Amino acid sequence: MATLAQLRALQATIGSALDDIERVFKSHNLDFPSLDVPVTLAPSAAEALLKSDEIVKASSYLVAACGQLSAAVHNPFFTLMDGITACHITPAIQLLEASHTPEILRAAGPEGLHVDELARKIDELRAANGPVSKPLEPWRLAHILRLLAAHHLIREVRPDVFASNRITSLLDTGKTPEQIRANPQNKYDDSNGIAALVPMFANETFRSLGSLTEWLISPRQGTEYATPFNYAYQTDENIYAWLERPENAFRLKQVGRGMSAGRAAEGSTSVTEKRVFPWDKLPADSVIVDVGGGFGSVSVQLAEAYPHLRFIVQDREQTLALAAKISGATHKDLLDSGRVLFQAQDFFTSQPPSYEVPGVGKVSKAAVFLVVRIMHNYLDEDCKKILSQLRSAAGPSTQVLIVDQILPLACRDDNESALVPADSPLLPNLGKAYASSYHSDLTMMATLDGKERTLHEFTDLAAASGWQISNVTRATGSLWAYTTLSPIGA
Repeated sequence: MATLAQLRALQATIGSALDDIERVFKSHNLDFPSLDVPVTLAPSAAEALLKSDEIVKASSYLVAACGQLSAAVHNPFFTLMDGITACHITPAIQLLEASHTPEILRAAGPEGLHVDELARKIDELRAANGPVSKPLEPWRLAHILRLLAAHHLIREVRPDVFASNRITSLLDTGKTPEQIRANPQNKYDDSNGIAALVPMFANETFRSLGSLTEWLISPRQGTEYATPFNYAYQTDENIYAWLERPENAFRLKQVGRGMSAGRAAEGSTSVTEKRVFPWDKLPADSVIVDVGGGFGSVSVQLAEAYPHLRFIVQDREQTLALAAKISGATHKDLLDSGRVLFQAQDFFTSQPPSYEVPGVGKVSKAAVFLVVRIMHNYLDEDCKKILSQLRSAAGPSTQVLIVDQILPLACRDDNESALVPADSPLLPNLGKAYASSYHSDLTMMATLDGKERTLHEFTDLAAASGWQISNVTRATGSLWAYTTLSPIGA
């Protein structure tokens, strides 16, 4: 296809996607949410409509086409420089969040604040942690915020006056500046966890990625370091063990809160949906084993949606010591009734010969092994060990449901499912629309020596462990997928 024809095809894709979005919003007598207006804790009807399947698909095509069109027409030097200098964005967002600017600007209202006043209010909150030896200089703050405004992450409403927009407000924990001043350690409590993602990525992940190239190809790398994280921090501990050091207690709390925002990355699809897995068709008192299930949030969600099922959440003893307290505070009935149980279990070892279920007795085989956001932490050999242990414990009808990202290729391939029709001018993986999933892939590589996987990689991994893929349901609005495995030869 000629270049100008490609550009016109992208333009047509943008126009078609906008037509779809406009039609849906007009049919509900709504206007599209403004980038300039912060998202409130109670989303508007227009914000809620953004999660509908039709809008998500149209928006994904629109973002992908705009990104591809921009790359095609922009000066290639500046496109390259955008990538090279992207390292400036992370610390700028880090300052935005760590200075509590989203909360301060919410309190200030839509007119925003001049940087002189904003810097003064930031210093007031800084003083909660001790005397401020060096006040924040307003001009420095203005230059950093202006970079973020150039990327639409905040608004400059008048010279040196900044206000929140939709994206800034995602980092708002809902706390008042007074609450943060009184108890800064609890800033992320009772929030959606998105703000806590910033220190998680801006600290350990950012530093680990900075060592990725040297770890991979430098002759000085040394084989004694298992990951770029180990190389960057000069430690033999994996990142989780390192975070459990006493001196990292607050960082561990931040990471824990940030991980709770993981569901936002799954788009608008829920694990409870019947199109994801036929939970409603399982017999009464079927046992679902949540492998590495942490605090049991997924099992609790499923137990509330399907009262006829029983759940066993397996994880390390250290995790389970907190899990019962956290889940028991809000889901005491599920724990007291025995519908959700906690069991210490290393998923690299054999499953118990049977499961003791209150009110049911011993159950020899699990109906489903639930593996949520686990596989991407490990390379193939470790994943094979996990899946092989589950295969040894499986009955003929036992299934595994893996909830993890499946990364489409950036080119067409007969063995990989593209996200767009064959005649689309867009990249098969929708490029810019889902680029964050490929960022996640490198995050796993740098911090845990893990990886996100393509469908081909998942297929090979399953087959090598005695399983075969029987169904894949992609989430709406992300690259998360719900992959069902069935035993080979059962």
